[in-house]
This record gives sequence, C-alpha cells and structure tokens, in this order.
Amino acid sequence: MSNDFSVTRDLLDELITLVNSGQSFSDIHLEQDMPIMVKTPRGWRQYGDEPVTLEDMAPVLKSIDEDWEDKIIDSAIDRPFDLTEYRLRCNVFRMSSGAKVALSIRRLPLHPIPLDRTGLPQYVKTMLDANRGIILVTGPTGSGKTTTIASMLDQINASRSAHIITIEEPIEYQLQRKQAIISQKEVPTDTASFFSGLREALRQKPDVLMVGEIRDFDTADTVLHAGESGHLVLATMHTNSAMSAITKLLGFFPAEQREQRAAALANSLIGVIFQSLVPSEQGEEMVLAHEMIFNNNHQAASYITDPSKFHLLADFMRRKEDNMSRSLNEVLAQLVGKKAISAKDAMRATYNRLELHELLTGKR
Repeated sequence: MSNDFSVTRDLLDELITLVNSGQSFSDIHLEQDMPIMVKTPRGWRQYGDEPVTLEDMAPVLKSIDEDWEDKIIDSAIDRPFDLTEYRLRCNVFRMSSGAKVALSIRRLPLHPIPLDRTGLPQYVKTMLDANRGIILVTGPTGSGKTTTIASMLDQINASRSAHIITIEEPIEYQLQRKQAIISQKEVPTDTASFFSGLREALRQKPDVLMVGEIRDFDTADTVLHAGESGHLVLATMHTNSAMSAITKLLGFFPAEQREQRAAALANSLIGVIFQSLVPSEQGEEMVLAHEMIFNNNHQAASYITDPSKFHLLADFMRRKEDNMSRSLNEVLAQLVGKKAISAKDAMRATYNRLELHELLTGKR
C-alpha cells in the first residue's frame, strides 16, 4: 500500500517572490499548461520549467476578480493588484478558441519615481512651471510613458497647490495628496471614455489635466480646447517620433480644420517628449533614450503652423538652437559614447538608421 501525497502548487506565493526578487524585468506572462515567462531587457525568458495548470492559476485569478470565470466569457479582465512594493497591472484573457486562459502582468513601482531618476534631463522640469498649455509624452507601447507622466504629476503635486485630475485606463499609479488635490478617474468605471472624462473634468475646477491616451477626434479636440483655455494638459500618444506626435494629433481633424487646429496647437504646445527604452550594454536594465521638441517660448510654432516648413522641425532639433530640443539620434549616440548602451541596440531603437550610423562613425 503506497502513500501518494500530491503537493498543491502555491502560484500566488511564487509570483510574490518573483515580483519582489529585485530581478530586472517588466512583465510576467502566465499561460495555461506552459512555464512562466518574464520580459527582461533582452526579451522574454523562461522562469522555471514547471508548466502552470489552470488549477494553479485559479487562486491567482480569484484574487484579481472573484467572478473571473463568468466575466472572461465576454471580454478580457483588466485589474490592478497592489503588493508591498509594486503595483501589478493584470490582464486576464482567453485564447486558443476559448480552450486556454492566460494572464499578462505589468510590474510597476507602487509610487512614482522622482523625475530626476527617469533618465530625462533636469530641464524637463521647466515644462511643468507653465500654468497652461499641452505637454505630449509619446512613444511605442512599453516605453515608460506612464512612468514619466506619473513622475511629472508627482513633481507638480509636491510643488504646487493645484487640482490635478487624471483620466486613465486603468489607474496605474495611485497618487497621494501632497500640496495638490488629486482626483483620479478610471475608464470605464468612473467615466465612460477619455473624451467624456475630459469633458466632465473641465467642469470640476482643474488646474492640471492628465489624459491617459489621445485616440480620437473628440479627445484631441477637447485637449486643444483645454490647453488654450487656461489648463495645463499632459497626455500620451503612441507614435514613433516626436514629430509624428504632432502629425498624428492634427490628423484627427478633417483637412478643412487643420490649419486652424495647427495654429491652436502651435499656440498652446509646451513640448513633446518622445521616449524609447533600450537595453543597457550589459543587458541588466533598461536605459531611457529621448527626443524632445520644446515650444515653451513658441520657438517651434512657425514649423507647426506652416505645413511647408514642418519638415524643417527635424533640423531645428538637430541644431539645438534653444539648448533644450534634442533629436533621438543625438541622444542615442551620446549613450553609446558613454557605453551605457551598445551601438547595435542603438541602431535597433532609431527611426533613422543612416543618420545614426554617420553619427557613430564620425561622418557627420
């Protein structure tokens, strides 16, 4: 007669240990009947060999949402989950024609990091001294836009008696009141959409507005209106350069409105920050590379209002006439020169490989 004792796997405890381990990774991927995967600076890596069963995942999914089994039939579930040092953004979804369940986890610090530790230059703080206008933070998915925006808002929170309203999907950093009043709204729980949340917020006496993403005409229109009417607006967009953020924003408007909207944007734009995360030379962490267009003294306004001059904005960034605007390639070349990142990774991060090659080889 044999004693066969089955040991139940405590996946939640494993995840807590992994999240708090201090290892350099941004995301965890759990997929039914597959081993755990983590996203490191050098890409996805397997963590352990043991496949995760649905039985293993069930307590974790239940801690995210008690009714996950019923809710996942209709759509994915997006929920935050707080640990002692980190905030996890959890997305539960079905795959393989409903045969499998997966869980995607993004690991974020529980509190915003100081702005001077983001990797952006110190003079970015001058953007936040403005009482009105628009600041765009742009970049591809996973480039740290949310982290930068949270750091900016925390800087304002610590230095100004203002009312800050955020519209997010979901709320990723819980901001604690310092000098400012903080009102954080989540789409679709607290408001139906980014547009409706922004429109409602304008009636709630805000000084600073943060829009999680500009993704349609209505939101773009309201952002421009808010920036012109005495509010400081911070917003994110998904683009591949600082210049393309301006093009994309104006592209939400019909052709017959663009001249008028371009004039409004040129008048209210404080600046655009494009950012990309690049693996460090040792591959142990991510390094922030940035590109910036400053318009705090309307130095870039003429390039925005006149379509025939817009392409010259790239030369404006390269010339660094205001000592603040920077091209991505210049920053990448500097990081390679400091041995913070490799030339190979810099070439992967740029959108102008020929120019960067010339900078790295001293031909420009």
